[in-house]
Amino acid sequence: MKNSHKNRIVSTLLAASMLWSLTACGGGVSETEYDWGNVAIGGGGYITGIVYNKTEKGLRYCRTDIGGAYRWSSKDTQWVPITDHLGGVNSDNWNLIGIESIATDPVEPNRVYLSCGTYMNSNGAILVSEDYGDNWTQVDMPFPVGGNTSGRGAGERMMVNPNNNKQIFCGTRTDGFYVSEDYGKTWNKSTSFPTEGDYMQEGNQIGIMWVEFDPNSTDMYVGVAMKDGVCIYKSSDVGASWEALPAHQPGFFPVQAEISKNGYLYVCYADSCGPNADTKNGMVSRYSLKDGKFEDITPQCNDGRYGGFSGISVDGTDPNVIVCGTLGYWSEKGENLYRSTDGGTTWTPFFDNAQDNYVMDVSEAQWLQWGRESAQTGWWMADVEIDPFNSDIVSWGTGATLYSTTNLTALGTGTPVTVAFDAKGIEETAIFKVVSTPVNNGSPELYSIMGDLTGFSHLDVDVPPDDAHFMKIGKAVDLAVAWQNGNIAAYSNDDKKQPLRYTTDGGATWQAFASLPDAKTGGNLAISADGSTVMWTPGNLSANTYFTQDFGVTWYQSAGLGMGAVIVADKKDPKVFYATCRGTVYCSKDGGANFVSTGLNVAENAELVPSVEQDGFLWIRTGTSLGYSEDYGATITYVENTSVNAIGVGAAKKDGKPMVLYAMGNINDMGNGIYATEDHGKSWKKLTSDKDGFGNLTPSITGDATTYGRVYFATNGRGIVMGEPKE
Repeated sequence: MKNSHKNRIVSTLLAASMLWSLTACGGGVSETEYDWGNVAIGGGGYITGIVYNKTEKGLRYCRTDIGGAYRWSSKDTQWVPITDHLGGVNSDNWNLIGIESIATDPVEPNRVYLSCGTYMNSNGAILVSEDYGDNWTQVDMPFPVGGNTSGRGAGERMMVNPNNNKQIFCGTRTDGFYVSEDYGKTWNKSTSFPTEGDYMQEGNQIGIMWVEFDPNSTDMYVGVAMKDGVCIYKSSDVGASWEALPAHQPGFFPVQAEISKNGYLYVCYADSCGPNADTKNGMVSRYSLKDGKFEDITPQCNDGRYGGFSGISVDGTDPNVIVCGTLGYWSEKGENLYRSTDGGTTWTPFFDNAQDNYVMDVSEAQWLQWGRESAQTGWWMADVEIDPFNSDIVSWGTGATLYSTTNLTALGTGTPVTVAFDAKGIEETAIFKVVSTPVNNGSPELYSIMGDLTGFSHLDVDVPPDDAHFMKIGKAVDLAVAWQNGNIAAYSNDDKKQPLRYTTDGGATWQAFASLPDAKTGGNLAISADGSTVMWTPGNLSANTYFTQDFGVTWYQSAGLGMGAVIVADKKDPKVFYATCRGTVYCSKDGGANFVSTGLNVAENAELVPSVEQDGFLWIRTGTSLGYSEDYGATITYVENTSVNAIGVGAAKKDGKPMVLYAMGNINDMGNGIYATEDHGKSWKKLTSDKDGFGNLTPSITGDATTYGRVYFATNGRGIVMGEPKE
């Protein structure tokens, strides 16, 4: 068992009850330095943009829709999160974790700018850094930013003027064009830019989609989502005045563009701005800056393509070499990419109807195979970027990860291009729940369920899971693991055919329960300490609670509970279960067959977390109040000066000592964060600092059941955060 990460990234009510115990306790708080990183998955979410600095070799950034921004570290050969100061427990700035645009300074590469905002129901901000994103100054803006709304995979809406790097331009969705003349410290709206865009998609305005500078002049071009085809505007006087390029293909939108050194503006078009609204058609065009004419150069490669186009990139060493990618092409192989060496006159595809010209290498994140013989090239392909210093590398983001080639120039030679997993360090999953049980007989270190990817069993939290340990089926709702046998686990989900699935081999195989006692899906699960009994309350407010001792061959209805009960299993006694139902705590001591009210009243959203230090010991979060019971939930002892959103237990420092309780919240007015206590709340340690935000947190936290001091908590976009005491 490990005591340190291999790939470390250091960053970041109660209702009245007649049986209350009148004893209360509480103590001081000390701050403890922790190292923070991630449980390794390898991407998991939508990577919407990749930005290379064209003057500093090896400097590249990427943005995600709900998980912040990252910078590539050549030293560590992985991506490093650079926005983990945003968000946190009860944060009021978590919305800034969605990144809509990145601008890297080509004159002073240490300077970088982010346009931040996940949803458009509040105004966004621009972050300004002078040290590659290690530290930021936040400038609040008077317009909303849509990092996780329609059109989020468009080109970079923000750009540094390469001829005067004090000047930064930022296009918005709803409020036109903004400019800063002082390295992003202050901003003013342009009064000369002629439009805000008129195309709405899924209720969101798309607005300005990209800004590009001509490398041979001071001219700049701006793409806007306009329904009439008048979508591109040019300025030759640094934004003082603008002229529209000729209308080009009304109903198509210029999703991304790039200007070559030999005088062409290359543009990818689609009939929607993606990604949720599937594209049905599209084209690739080049516009001669000299002649002022558009030319259709759409790849025609006999590959069955449909949909539109999105990412396009010009080789930094040869302006005639271009790569573009499809958008909304849901082929069995994924999206297609095309490379041209003659400015778009002819193209070579990654695949066509006759053959594949590439091979996928996902050995570092094998779950990306998704049950297939080979991984797909991805879906929701947005940005496509050639490394300006290496013509063999082209990178693109997908809805699940980031890929890069290793030998792009081999395309068309008969040697397949290798497409490799390139998201090491990027963790952008939306986590619902994490569960750790003691490692025995090769059982996993951790289980998790999440949005989009269902969930995983993590044999090693420092290594992305293989495909076998990827749950795959359904949108997960709840997860339970047997405390004394971590190879036995089950999860509920929304799949109508298999709403309950279980494993007895640590997630190497998953199978459906033999039968179901209710037609509903989802719901709450609990598994007895030894794995012999599974309890289920289906996802229905009027659902009864059932239990099975043979994985669904036979089911029995529990007695004594009302409808919609939430069940948890005792960690010591396989016969003991606890439940909350309509504000009352219940206990069963006969394996879930019968529940009896303890008489203790709690909040409707109460959280019960059994511990192992003594029989009948139970932590209780009711509302935001924290307490514990030493008598199977009959009475409660409150811990004073606590306000918590989630709790979980982990391994004790020594045998016979209390398990460590970890909490999200505010203890003794020391500020919101992650806390731990080893003495039932008499004293506390604060584990996070003000720089440890990690975006939008999900109320699920657990200590590692085997390794003392290690803690995991869930986020909505930054994956599973893992922390250990600093060595």
